[in-house]
Amino acid sequence: MRVVFGLILARHEQIILFLMLELLHLSVWIDPGSPVSRSLMLVHLGLFLIWQPVWRSDEKLNWYNGLIFAALALGIFTWLNPWIIYGWLVLLIGFVGGRVLTDKHERITYIITLFFLVLELLINCTAQLVDIHLKISDSFEIIYMLLPLSILFIPAVSREKRSRSVDILHAIMTSMFACLLSLGSLLFMFISHSQYIPALAQTTVTIGIFMLIISWLLTPRGGFSGLYQLWTHSLLNIGTPFEHWLSELSELARIKQGADELLEAAMEELVAMPWITGVQWQTQGLNETRGTLTSHGTELNFENLNITIYARSLVGGALLLHCTLLVKLISNYYVAKQHERELTRQTQLKAIYETGSRITHDIKNLLQSLLAITSILQYEKNDGAKSVSQKIIERQLPNLTQRLQLALDKLQAPQSEVSSTADLKDWWQDLKGRNHPPNITFQADINGSPLIPVELFDSVIDNLLENINSKSKIENDIEITVTLSAANDHVSMTICDTGSMIPEHLSRRLFLEPMESNNGLGIGLYQAARQAQMMGYSLGLKNNQSGRVCFELTNTSARG
Repeated sequence: MRVVFGLILARHEQIILFLMLELLHLSVWIDPGSPVSRSLMLVHLGLFLIWQPVWRSDEKLNWYNGLIFAALALGIFTWLNPWIIYGWLVLLIGFVGGRVLTDKHERITYIITLFFLVLELLINCTAQLVDIHLKISDSFEIIYMLLPLSILFIPAVSREKRSRSVDILHAIMTSMFACLLSLGSLLFMFISHSQYIPALAQTTVTIGIFMLIISWLLTPRGGFSGLYQLWTHSLLNIGTPFEHWLSELSELARIKQGADELLEAAMEELVAMPWITGVQWQTQGLNETRGTLTSHGTELNFENLNITIYARSLVGGALLLHCTLLVKLISNYYVAKQHERELTRQTQLKAIYETGSRITHDIKNLLQSLLAITSILQYEKNDGAKSVSQKIIERQLPNLTQRLQLALDKLQAPQSEVSSTADLKDWWQDLKGRNHPPNITFQADINGSPLIPVELFDSVIDNLLENINSKSKIENDIEITVTLSAANDHVSMTICDTGSMIPEHLSRRLFLEPMESNNGLGIGLYQAARQAQMMGYSLGLKNNQSGRVCFELTNTSARG
């Protein structure tokens, strides 16, 4: 008993398919519309619902699809007639002919099934439509009825190898050829005043010759590229020449450095096409629009990129395939640029790590020399008048020595880094003492005595002042204003200059990744921003206008 049950379970789909075909044949063979025929057809529809390849067995059928199938079954049961059976057979032929098959045993099973359904359509159903009485031998009737039984003798296909998908194009083509064969046979019969079977044979030969000619035209021969290549070329060049679009994207990828720059330029090229009115795209942290947005939008989703194409009319058919291909190319180039940027960042970080390892020894030697000089200045007993430069050296050398010691400690043991703090007022006075250029103005409004991470504030102010000094070599008469405010545990430092604004494509990437630099590795502000984030502060571009470019460092923990 257990062996029999296991055999039934293994051949579950084949048994259902066998019963479904036999019940369909009996429903057509018995007078369509009779109570017996309707009952058999209702059972057949139930088996079809179990066998159908559209929904998986573990998939929950929603109410909409269930309602459609219930209405279809009710309509077939109520108004069962040869025309309804004809339409249902055409639909079944499409389901069977469109199955995506990978196993040879499963392929044999569905070839037999398709052959049986086509015979049912041509011999029984089509003959009933026009009231043709065919003289068929009893032996053929018996063989024809027992044909589905051969399915049970084909080796069963494992559940893992069974296909549950239907190729819609193959399904439509199979149904169309079945309809063409049946209706063409009737037309040939009435035109030539011949019998149905000879007309069916002639129509079959005619359609076969037609398919051979089409197959020959689709195959490249004798220097002719074939209709398939012509169709593919036409499909690729519906909206714009595909080769031209590919060359344009390649040129943009070569010119544009950043992924966002490439994306914006590609979208502008896309909007320039005559059949596109507007484009809207979304990436991580970016939502942009170009052109005019109409009511006919087509949304396309790719990796890290969502694009909506707006046209003057609804985009569909071959134009939709063409549009998807063009946007897919944009997505591929965009992702490639992102990967390129990530590789560049990793290369820069690796270069910085290797450089830091090499200069650790040099800093140690320099620190030893400075310690010797500092100790001499501290213990020198000289009560005479000192020059201004000597006083500055005495004041700056200990601070420089301390900062070099901190840098050396970080290089030697970065994981054990401990940030030192200092009173804000003391740090501010020391900052003003270290910087005496005439183009710098210091402004302060400090209430209380908050403690700040000295290393962070020194790193931010040094990087920003160094960048402004580099800018002043190109632009003259740049004024710098450093403003410090502190109230109720909220500390804010702003550094402004009167130079030109930072280009938009650079300001977007600022603080997010190492920047291209002509005089360094372009990582100063990137590291400062990361350091500020770890210490509860934020470093950002507060204002970016020509004549007023401001950076702000503020503590995020004290924000309300």
